[in-house]
Amino acid sequence: MTRLYPPYPSLLVFGALSLSQSVLAAQAPSALLPSGGRLLTPAGQIVETPNFPTQIALSDGHVAVLTGGASKQQNVLRFAAETLQPEGRVGALFAKDKKHAAPGATVAQGDQNGGKADDGEQIIKGQSLFQGLAAGPDGTIYATGGNSDDLLALGSSGNGPLRLLRRYRLQWQPFPRDQYPYRYAGDWQQTRHFYPDSVVIGPHGRHAYVTGMLANSLARIDLQTGVTHYLNVGSYPFAVTLADGGKRLVVSNWGGNGVTIIDRAAWKVRGAVPTGPVLGPRSGAAGAHPTALAAQPDSPNVWVADANLDRLVAVSTQTLKVVRVIDDSPYPGAPPGSYPDALAVSQGKLFVANAGNNDVAVYDLASNKRIALIPTAWYPTAVTVQGNALYVASAKGMGSGPNIHHQWVGNFMQGVLQRIDLGELPTHAPAWTQAALSNNGFSAEQRRQLASENAKAAAWLHGHIQHVVFILRENKTFDEDFGKYAAAGHWAAPALNLYGPRELPNLYRMADLGALFVNFYADGEVTSQGHQWTTAGSDSDFLQRTWPLYYSDRGYIANSGWTQSLAPGASDARNPYAIYKNLSALGHWSNPWITYPARLFLFNDLLAHKVSFEDFGEFASRNKIGDISPALRAHLAMDYPAWDRLILDTDRAKVVDNWLRHHPLPRVLYIWLPDDHTAGRHPCLPSPDSYVANNDEATAQVIHSLSKLPGWKHTLVLLTEDDAQSGADHIDAHRTFAVAAGPWVKPGVRVTQHLSQVDLLRTIETVADIPPMSQWDANAHVLSGIWRSTPDAAPYPVLPPQVPMQRNPGVCPADAPFRALPEVVVPGVGQVAQSAPPPAHRYTPTALLKVSGPEQMRQEWLASRGPAAYAAMLAHVQALSKAQRRPASSLIAGQDDD
Repeated sequence: MTRLYPPYPSLLVFGALSLSQSVLAAQAPSALLPSGGRLLTPAGQIVETPNFPTQIALSDGHVAVLTGGASKQQNVLRFAAETLQPEGRVGALFAKDKKHAAPGATVAQGDQNGGKADDGEQIIKGQSLFQGLAAGPDGTIYATGGNSDDLLALGSSGNGPLRLLRRYRLQWQPFPRDQYPYRYAGDWQQTRHFYPDSVVIGPHGRHAYVTGMLANSLARIDLQTGVTHYLNVGSYPFAVTLADGGKRLVVSNWGGNGVTIIDRAAWKVRGAVPTGPVLGPRSGAAGAHPTALAAQPDSPNVWVADANLDRLVAVSTQTLKVVRVIDDSPYPGAPPGSYPDALAVSQGKLFVANAGNNDVAVYDLASNKRIALIPTAWYPTAVTVQGNALYVASAKGMGSGPNIHHQWVGNFMQGVLQRIDLGELPTHAPAWTQAALSNNGFSAEQRRQLASENAKAAAWLHGHIQHVVFILRENKTFDEDFGKYAAAGHWAAPALNLYGPRELPNLYRMADLGALFVNFYADGEVTSQGHQWTTAGSDSDFLQRTWPLYYSDRGYIANSGWTQSLAPGASDARNPYAIYKNLSALGHWSNPWITYPARLFLFNDLLAHKVSFEDFGEFASRNKIGDISPALRAHLAMDYPAWDRLILDTDRAKVVDNWLRHHPLPRVLYIWLPDDHTAGRHPCLPSPDSYVANNDEATAQVIHSLSKLPGWKHTLVLLTEDDAQSGADHIDAHRTFAVAAGPWVKPGVRVTQHLSQVDLLRTIETVADIPPMSQWDANAHVLSGIWRSTPDAAPYPVLPPQVPMQRNPGVCPADAPFRALPEVVVPGVGQVAQSAPPPAHRYTPTALLKVSGPEQMRQEWLASRGPAAYAAMLAHVQALSKAQRRPASSLIAGQDDD
């Protein structure tokens, strides 16, 4: 039976399903997403999977699905192809904890939370999985092991449960130094990984061909003997497929600009075919991101999805040339953002999963014309066709779906497997297409109406606002900071409030003096996404698929645009200005170029249109070899400290104030104040209350400095958080807050319109008179309805902190950085005070001090309010969950880094 959630102010969800449920089209659920207020209305039958499914394989009346979210367990699940009834799973439980069995040990126990196993389950301890799944001609299922460096063969006896049959080991391979990313891009503290990420089985089932993401390599495994050969194929290989009747292998290169064609029998590279622009090492443009592949039957051609360019390219494996190109944009002239990342060819049609648009586009290959859009769940990542059935997997399912065991916004959203009867395509195509467009606000009428509204809002802005200042802070839900703000009414839940008027007097005053957005959402789940949404209006396909690896400690280091140390003790490991240095000066640091979305970031947009700006602390785009262009570098506040818990935000505010004293106010200021992230209960560092209070004071100091300038009268300040993953919220785990301040902002406004981070970005772009960068800021709202008729340009007040600067109990490390902190006494090395929290509850390493989301939330509550208040808050969440008949996890954010 389908469970229904009652309506509540922000997120209306119908039809959250258990693994034993599927739903017919007439009963299909729908959802309103926090991100941009988009709708989901998936067609056909659907069934839930664990978080983040990435691949599908069909065999013998069964459909297998691989899920690989940011959790300790990944899964291969099997369903009945006709009914989508679950038929068991194999779980891969990856952990470096000594309590777990040695790698490869199998045990028929526990779900991914340690419960008792069902008969249809097998758990493999010390194993991980990553996005590759294929079926052999005998029905064997092959899954790629990612961080485990292996290929798993799974099978069953008759209709019995899936079981591990065999493991094939793979090894990292060196690649040319002139091939991106120019050095090994994994965690240098671990063994270097081949990192298998896709697999295809040869024509006769004798060989498996497996790509190695971190080795730029393709492996050929003899499935009988296990003998393996390797071939360098290009940068970050994503997918591999057979083509030209099995005579060729084609590999897409995620970090390159096209595909590599291989003679299968000769095991030799025939050549490479660019599907996107050819980019040299010093190119500053983003990559094409060639991802999914689909061979065209009875043809030498293979289709390639250039995910970052919203383009589908047909390549001839015989002539090694591009022979056809299809624009995959949802409407003419649309900016990038569809992110096509899965393909299938059947019945003369090309089926394209558009991860960014939550639909499958269907193209007629005879004419290259789009004949339908089929609505899916959130972020489709896999598509395949068998007979007259189309199967789709969507990574984020229906949004806030049921999963009472997880409390993290990054992985509690269940995935969805969807089955569509293609026999209905001729009659349903018009309705499905209209629904898919309308769900995203892409219909012609919706775009016309929004353009009209935005034109009016833009006209007012251009007449009154000449400068916009964007302040970004870290990781707070609305209720976490505004739960005790009485003026928010039912939008606030006092029982979930952690930091109130005592810690945040200036934020509360800012809400009184300006506009508070109470129905406001983060577009992503974690920091990696949040900083791209606030600077680019989307997050790239590469980032979406790989951040779970980084956040679950599965051997890969990447982030939204920063560079990070790949090895402990690397040069400048504690340099707070490292994000602005070139990689050649940093040594073994990650190269973030592959993470960039198509049109890069706000700063590139401003630079290209000659708009004045200054960036305080946010990352800046690099070229392929890791350099920041001199033109962009000229707009970076080079002495502004980025992420470093040993530097207080009031010190950052002084840097801003000093800069403003010596420079004219630019059109756009971007300021990152990260210390409300806190450092939990880490000994020696400021307490969470102290960090939050200091961040609050610093925010007011920045605005006060602005208010003393001649240009203040025509300045708008916008403030928000990068994500909402460290606290609880009674409406949705994605809900955070935004505040608008300035002489023209009407005091005491409570904005209840459903808005998100892209609406702030669109407003900044409008003030700067620059074009949008993605489909999402292009179709976002320009802020309106918050303005006063005459400005009040009085100097902005700074309320003194009500929280004394206190440090967490415990012994300070003997590290030199800690000695630099004021009022810190460094005792002898090795001493541990009884009041110090256990090591498992501390942040590490020193310079990063990142912590898992639920642990961050727990530490901040314990440090700020104590065990009793923390227990009371959790009890309130459980009661609210029961009363609203929805999972507690939809109310609580937080479990992993950032």
